[in-house]
Amino acid sequence: MALEVRVDRHEPRVPFFAPVVASGLSRCWATNISSGGIGLTAFLSGSTPPVRGDELEIELPLGESKNRIRVLGRVAWTSMVRPDGRFGLGAQFWELSSSARTQLALFLAEHRPRAIVALAAPQERELAQRALAGMKVDFVGEERSLEPELLRSCSSLIVFCHDPIRLRDFLAAVEERADHSPVPGFLPFAPITVCTSIESDALLPLFTDGKIYQVLRPPFERRALGHAVERSCERWALQLELRWASLQLEGMARTQQLQAAALEEPVAGGSAQAVRESAAMKRVYELIATVAVHDVPVLLVGETGTGKELAAREIHALSKRANTPFVAQDCGALTETLLESELFGHVRGAFTGAATDHPGLFQIADGGTIFLDEIQNTSPALQAKLLRVVEQGEVRPVGGAKARRVDVRLIAACNVDLKAAVREGRFRADFFYRLNRFPIELPPLREHTDDILPLTHFFLDRLCHQMGRPRHRVDPRAERALIAYEWPGNIRELRNTIERAILLTPPDQPLRWEAFPSELRGGDGRTTDEHRGLEAQVDEFERRLIRAALERNEGIIRRAARDLSVNAVTLARRMKRLGLG
Repeated sequence: MALEVRVDRHEPRVPFFAPVVASGLSRCWATNISSGGIGLTAFLSGSTPPVRGDELEIELPLGESKNRIRVLGRVAWTSMVRPDGRFGLGAQFWELSSSARTQLALFLAEHRPRAIVALAAPQERELAQRALAGMKVDFVGEERSLEPELLRSCSSLIVFCHDPIRLRDFLAAVEERADHSPVPGFLPFAPITVCTSIESDALLPLFTDGKIYQVLRPPFERRALGHAVERSCERWALQLELRWASLQLEGMARTQQLQAAALEEPVAGGSAQAVRESAAMKRVYELIATVAVHDVPVLLVGETGTGKELAAREIHALSKRANTPFVAQDCGALTETLLESELFGHVRGAFTGAATDHPGLFQIADGGTIFLDEIQNTSPALQAKLLRVVEQGEVRPVGGAKARRVDVRLIAACNVDLKAAVREGRFRADFFYRLNRFPIELPPLREHTDDILPLTHFFLDRLCHQMGRPRHRVDPRAERALIAYEWPGNIRELRNTIERAILLTPPDQPLRWEAFPSELRGGDGRTTDEHRGLEAQVDEFERRLIRAALERNEGIIRRAARDLSVNAVTLARRMKRLGLG
């Protein structure tokens, strides 16, 4: 007779590593278990992962006897799918046969954590043996005895050590020998308990880096050691499931941010087809489709406003990382110091005001894609650090001593000739050739005029919808002016022009030539400065100043800002307002 299980959400989870068979899942194993449910890690076998509420038939071994039980579960949560197809999920047991329920209860009642006791003196080994009675205990006398097999599926690690240098070296050896956990960013054993007389100041960095969980001071009490091991194991098992859940929440948050950002982008989301009417843009998106499925860096080249971020999002959407974060950063919008901190993160105390650890964009994008726009604005020193990320998959936070592994696909973009920058020594040759494995050039709007009217109608649809007004038609004379203009600001300038024209046009009338800026009207319709508004004249004067400064500084915003005696962020905002960037 099948029994329905009532789930106790507060029941401690037991660390449980074992291969399991679950319907619809490939290469699946358990990470923790309780009487009410199980945490699983699996590889995606179909096109989509299971969703909350789906039923799963699960078969798993229990204990040393390898007795197998079969249960029916329902998916409670799933994490986002990693680039290698790996994901996590939690399943609540829904139905258990009487015999399966008895076996599970017996296993949980008799379960004892596994432990490794390291560097213990003879008296300390004897103390640990008594304190951990009933557990499977392995003793390690030195670093080279710490084989990877010992750490795999370990429940707890207890280190007896009174020398701070040896303790630091041993923990480094532990980290080096540990297999990668099924869960990204999570070691496959419980937080470490250290039994030591070392001064607290020497242990503080180890606490800060999360390398140790608890410290016991001599004289060591047997009961205290046993309780410490139990608490660390329970904490680890729960945090393992929470880590998968946090990855899912992180992915959901990023998705919501991208959806919100898409409403403000010149071209985004489902509008991609609107810029593919011309042969030039169709060729660009053929190249995008070709490279998207291959996990290599991509360099997007094109003038400001040609849709480089849209192309980067398209590459991400067509790749195996589509369900993972996409993170974008304009390298010209921040000073070099702030940009390094934003990309790589920083540790507490790295600089004045760094009160807490701050994860960088590479860590946030772990498993996904990072898009670095205006890559030419980075310094050679920062380029060297970016090269290390691309080649070795490691980032080092500002002020931190420990490099952290990340799995990120890099897409970069520039609006200048990087080859010339390499020849002039302004851009590292090794980083350029690493980025330039698959360059894609996005043509300026004046070179694919077949897209001007389709883009115009797309922007009309989107902007009128956002403003809550009926869609405008476009006067034939206005269409001719749109096609004849050279669009130095490209697609972004076109979007801004259409938005301005909508605001200047009554809801029941078509967009007319008169609603466009004077530089767009041209010819016999050009107004004189005496009849132009003060604001329009100031904007045009500012455009000329900014363009001249950018030309003098090879398009590098930070240098142009210094030339104009303004902040780089302020200059970037003005450029965007004026249709220049």
